[in-house]
Amino acid sequence: MLKVPDHQVAGHTARHGKLGPLIDDLGRFYKPLQDDERDFKELSFYTSFTTSIRIPYHIHIFFPVFYGRQLLKASNGSGLRPHLVLQDLVSDRLNLSIIDIKIASRTWYP
Repeated sequence: MLKVPDHQVAGHTARHGKLGPLIDDLGRFYKPLQDDERDFKELSFYTSFTTSIRIPYHIHIFFPVFYGRQLLKASNGSGLRPHLVLQDLVSDRLNLSIIDIKIASRTWYP
């Protein structure tokens, strides 16, 4: 069963009719893709990062597990939309402390 996360580290919140991420009880985080270049680049990154044998384990441990892309009903009721499916890093944590750091004033190209 998909639901809006109670605690969210980053991104847009799926409340008040706005499009946002969903979670399930299996520890997965579903981030909606918005059909633009930024989301295509993010999907390409996770796909290549996950399949690359050149990236050492000590780097991989800092990234959520990527489970692929899935077509799901959007959180705002706007119909089916593609979602990135990632590991929900906060699903099994108690008293957690997480920070989402951006390097630069903008994390995507205009």
